[in-house]
Amino acid sequence: MRGESDRMSPVDDQVDAPGMRLMGITTVLDDSPVLHRLMLDVPAGEITVLMGPSGAGKTTLVRHLVGLLEPDRGTVEIGGRDVWEADPAGLREIRNGMGVLLGGSSLFDSSLFASMTAFENLEYSLKHHRVGEAERRRRAMARLEELALGDVAEQRPEAMPAHARRRLGLARALVTDAPALILDDIDVCLDAAHSHRILAALANWRERTHGTLLITTHKIGLARELGDHLAILCNGRIITTGSAAELLNGIETNEQFDHRFQISDFLGPPRMEDIEADDETSRGGVKLRLTIDPAMVRAAIIGVVVVTLVIMTLALAHVL
Repeated sequence: MRGESDRMSPVDDQVDAPGMRLMGITTVLDDSPVLHRLMLDVPAGEITVLMGPSGAGKTTLVRHLVGLLEPDRGTVEIGGRDVWEADPAGLREIRNGMGVLLGGSSLFDSSLFASMTAFENLEYSLKHHRVGEAERRRRAMARLEELALGDVAEQRPEAMPAHARRRLGLARALVTDAPALILDDIDVCLDAAHSHRILAALANWRERTHGTLLITTHKIGLARELGDHLAILCNGRIITTGSAAELLNGIETNEQFDHRFQISDFLGPPRMEDIEADDETSRGGVKLRLTIDPAMVRAAIIGVVVVTLVIMTLALAHVL
């Protein structure tokens, strides 16, 4: 149950939970298309799980949201504010309203300061939010104990195994009770011994904040248990969204997941020629490119072929 000091803490005096929105996002890294015309809405105050194969662009999407990587095209909004149009002060304000766990388990990828102890990492975040010393200590230790890290409070991340570093990164993301939480690649945390603690910590955060959570994972069970909403990212675009329970109904294995969702993406991976066509359009290129979407043309052709085959099959059956 939430204590009196939790209710009175300065970091709980937050604005309402923000929604997140990515509109028309196109990103090319090292001359390879990663995301193309991506659209995603993350409803305010809800948990949205983002799933998709490795390399689909989940971490790139997260880095767009937290202001670390600017997309080549499109708009990224948190709480109605454009992340990439914000001035430095505005970007700091947006980031102060987020708890973030970046992907990866190395010292430099897991949202931790390698030169600080576990306790100091959490205390630093609270100090940045102007929380008093006694409250900083109480909160930092509460999150460490919650994630079975109390006995390593004075250790630096380099002395911890990968799964402990990830739990510490999660504790640091949770400790400020920010109204928006973005957790990338949480799977490393979910070893058998600590999965229940992770789920309990997230449930406690939600009870305290009623905040907005975007989480990326490959774990079907986690997505089904946590997610209000599910978004599937494949071939650089969101191919479907909906209720996590409904979309994952009947899916128990990664093979079943791949079969259901990857084969449904008829458009295939994003192509540089399509992105270059978009560039021509944005520069006022030929009229044909303003009216015809090459990806949609491919989808239409596939649809025509499928319908034709169905009609031919029915007609042949009638004749016979």
